[in-house]
Amino acid sequence: MGYKSRLAGDLDRWIGKGWIDAERRDDILGDIPDPVRRWTAIGALAILGAILLAMAALTFVAANWDAMPRLLRFATILAALWVSLLGAGRAFDRGADALGHALAVLGAALFGAAIMLTAQTFNMTSFRNTAVLVWALAALVTALAIPSRPVLILATLLGGLWGGLEIASDQAATVVWGYLPLWAVTAALALRLGSRVSMHLLALGLVLWGAHALHRYEVNADIATISVQAVGALLYGAAALAGALARDRGVPGGGILAGWTAVAAIILALALQIRIDAPMDGTVMGPAYFGPSMAALGLILLVGLLRLTWGRLRLAPAASLLAVGAIVFVLPPLASAAAPDMSWLVELLYGGLFYAGAVALILQGSSEQARATGTIGIAAFAGQTIYVYAETFGGLLDTALFFFIGGAILFAMAAGLWVWRRRQAAPAGAGGEA
Repeated sequence: MGYKSRLAGDLDRWIGKGWIDAERRDDILGDIPDPVRRWTAIGALAILGAILLAMAALTFVAANWDAMPRLLRFATILAALWVSLLGAGRAFDRGADALGHALAVLGAALFGAAIMLTAQTFNMTSFRNTAVLVWALAALVTALAIPSRPVLILATLLGGLWGGLEIASDQAATVVWGYLPLWAVTAALALRLGSRVSMHLLALGLVLWGAHALHRYEVNADIATISVQAVGALLYGAAALAGALARDRGVPGGGILAGWTAVAAIILALALQIRIDAPMDGTVMGPAYFGPSMAALGLILLVGLLRLTWGRLRLAPAASLLAVGAIVFVLPPLASAAAPDMSWLVELLYGGLFYAGAVALILQGSSEQARATGTIGIAAFAGQTIYVYAETFGGLLDTALFFFIGGAILFAMAAGLWVWRRRQAAPAGAGGEA
């Protein structure tokens, strides 16, 4: 149910209680604009039909490949491409936007097929995956010219496909830096068109690109796995706070970026515990570690202070998150310097602060009414609990004891949060009770 429908029901209830005049009902509802319909069954069916038509064209040409002359192959795919694009323009002129977007998607898909079939027909070769990059750029231009969110989603997927192919290539011995300008252009267009689907895909693509960049950094810098995981957790954490700051300032997609990078930071932070008592397989300390990790920790501190100053972050969650960042920063050298029989103490300290960070996310999500932040905090708490159980407990009796203790802690946390909320909601002049 949309906001306007809910408001109509509330107005009827308020009129029945005599809170507002019945004559004002239509004026109030008339001031609320009708919701923008971003998704319709007609549009979805048309897009699916466009995908099937594109597959039909490719299958037909492939099935009759040997029987068709070269010129006919080339002319068939180009004719289908231009019919799709011209049909899209005609559909938009007549107000059939759903059909226009579907035909535009079909045209963008057939453009890629035209590139591949043309290259094969005339025995043309390209450098690595340049054809896919050209396809992605053409889809971006099409999405901008129409404009079309469905075509932009296709362009985003193609950009990710190009980045993945480059990463998988044997000739890519370093970080695929070329993906970043393509990502930036696509992100700018996603912001302009307001495509949340593209924003989610771009955030996920950036996280995966960062994972590959960390892998290449580990190999090229000969840095220990625990150190590169700590660097990654801090960098993703800094990106998550930066995304939250962008969301605070009203930048669309900031919250989406914050959510995906926060998930990546938590996964790496959880994985750090496994490496505490593992053999160090490279350089633990040195410029290769302290340079990026200190830069990320400084950014975390800066953005945290900004959000704290602007009232978007409370002091207790901010202190907890900073403490987790600090222990992540010192964990590699601490684990390297600790005696083998003292690694359990390092792991215990880290686990306790990780729990504090998870609780901080839950509290922050509750205070901001940010469901994603709270959900990430709950997932982090659950993940840490599963890890503690796997490392500590065994047998049915110990399992029952573990679940009993965990349940008691969670109930205590819920009760404490309830009391805290009541005190926050109490009026300032309610005597000593407030």
